Amino acid sequence: MLRKKRYFVLYPEYFDKKLTRNQGRKVPKNKAVDDCSLAKLVFACKHLNYDYVVEKEKKYSKNWWNSEGRILINPESAKNKSVLINDVANIARKLKKKTQQSGKTKKKK
Repeated sequence: MLRKKRYFVLYPEYFDKKLTRNQGRKVPKNKAVDDCSLAKLVFACKHLNYDYVVEKEKKYSKNWWNSEGRILINPESAKNKSVLINDVANIARKLKKKTQQSGKTKKKK
């Protein structure tokens, strides 16, 4: 019987600043994002040129009632999972900073 190919799995909860480490956050608070969504993770994976698959119907086991899905990343495109998580967290934080800066530059009428 053939074995399924293993993937690195990323859930938005890994990067959510509101969650504690016990609730599933994998990155330090200074690298976490306020409202992490699946769309932010997809953007980060595209930016880092990872080979990925989005599964919207899957749930994170520690947050099964409020989970929005997960991303499967081909292990050949990433070095290891800890490096992958740190890279995605850095891109997601930069995305947050860019949206905040663009919001500040708009003038109110």
